[in-house]
Amino acid sequence: MKKLLIATIIIFAFFQNTTYAATDMKTVIDAEMNASGHNNKGLAYLKERYYFGAIKEFEIAIGISPNRQASAVYHTNLGNTYMTIGYPKMAQTHFEKALDLYPLNFQYYSNLVDSFKQQNILNSKLKYYQENKKSCLDDIIIGLIYGALGDIKTEITILDEFCNNEPDLIIIPAIKKYVKAQTIYLKNNEEQVY
Repeated sequence: MKKLLIATIIIFAFFQNTTYAATDMKTVIDAEMNASGHNNKGLAYLKERYYFGAIKEFEIAIGISPNRQASAVYHTNLGNTYMTIGYPKMAQTHFEKALDLYPLNFQYYSNLVDSFKQQNILNSKLKYYQENKKSCLDDIIIGLIYGALGDIKTEITILDEFCNNEPDLIIIPAIKKYVKAQTIYLKNNEEQVY
């Protein structure tokens, strides 16, 4: 009985090693999963306030998968890291890239305008976007810039008009939610003035 048990263990061990060896030869590297892993590591570093490590991990994630829609998230995370450590110009570059890769995320527009505000370039960017409209989506940036400049009524009007003109875009619910919050904020502040 003892010999049978030992023989079974030896045979099992032999097939285990063979299986692993065959599997190793067929290993496929999934770049998207690898990029996602580096992004997650960067987020962990960011949470620990290890900014240099976070920046490097986000850069690796972007390098692995530079022109995919998923990289918009990696650029946003890198931009947010730069904003956290006080480099809004570097953040701006990554927020713009995120919008290039995926222009239907409202938070990306908000991030970009925040970087403009931190650089004190809101007025010049407002003029630029008004004079160089590439698509109807530029109205989102224009509206948010007005809001950042303190003209919330104009912001609400522009964003509300955008929602009416482009009702089928997947970004519309997020914009409507933001407009509703800004309307409540404006109403509360007007009541306090009187």
